[in-house]
Order: sequence, then structure tokens, then C-alpha cells
Amino acid sequence: MDLRLVNLIAREQAANFPGLSGSEIQGTLRISAALLNEAIAANLAAAAPLRELTVQPRGGNHLDVRVKLAKPAFLPTLSLTLLIERQPQLPADPVLVMKLSGAAGIIGLAAPAIMSCGVLPPGVRLDGDRVLIDLRTLLQRYGQAALLDHAEQLQVMTEEGRLVLFFHARVRPSS
Repeated sequence: MDLRLVNLIAREQAANFPGLSGSEIQGTLRISAALLNEAIAANLAAAAPLRELTVQPRGGNHLDVRVKLAKPAFLPTLSLTLLIERQPQLPADPVLVMKLSGAAGIIGLAAPAIMSCGVLPPGVRLDGDRVLIDLRTLLQRYGQAALLDHAEQLQVMTEEGRLVLFFHARVRPSS
């Protein structure tokens, strides 16, 4: 991409998109399991406490997750299922809540250790049998948290083999 265009987009974003004032967009993204897992693998640091993390979306807002910790190496791969329980309430509460099943008992017992050893990235935390994902905190890692200021709705759903994101965003007119 031409550097002038990159700079123009960065300048617009930094100024809260004045050149797009009054614009509105909505859409649906269907992300294949292969693309989702490639993105996850690209974000796992080589020195991360996770050796492997794969997600397989299932119908009915279920995700099958396989987790292999790097240390201790003798621990087996954990298989669990996440059920999308509560959608983010934008803009006030950008937290996606998922309920654990499968190895939930083991995870619940291990939650303090998991939290203390840094297995979970900033913005993801365990609360009993629930996984809370703070989208604002996750986006901060990439310098994109301000995009949520324009989001009016975000729904995370699943289909067999795909994660589905429905979004609606608006750039409010400048005052």
C-alpha cells in the first residue's frame, strides 16, 4: 500500500475520522477455522506459556478449544468447549462472556495458577467457569481500541467451521 495512503488513514484515525463524519457501516464477517487458527498461531509468541491453541467453531455458538501448555511438558492437551453466553454491550461494556464446559472443573481449580503465570493475554480472564474477554483491552495491544468508540453493535456467533462477527459502526457528525 502506498505510504501516502497509509499516512492519510493514520491521520484520519488519530483525529477521530473527521473526513468520514456521519458515515455508517454494518457488515458480517465469516472467519473460517483455518484463518482463525492461523491468526491465533501468529499471535502466540515463541516463548509464550502456550505451546498450542486451536479453536474449532461449532454451530449454536459453541467453540471447541484445544490448549497445550509449554510447561510443564507432561501436562496433557486440554479440550474444552466454550459457549457464548453474553455479547458485548457497546460502547459501555465491551466484554464478551463465554461459559466453559468440558475441562471446566480442571480449569476452575487451576484458574489462580493460570492467571499468575501469564498464560492468558491482557484482556482475557477467568471467573469461575466463565472466560471474560475485554475487547477494548485486546485491541489496545494493536493500538486500535479507539475503534470501539464508533462501534454500536458487535455480535460474536458461530456456524459450523466459522466464527461469525456482525458489526454496526458509526462516525458521529463533528460538532
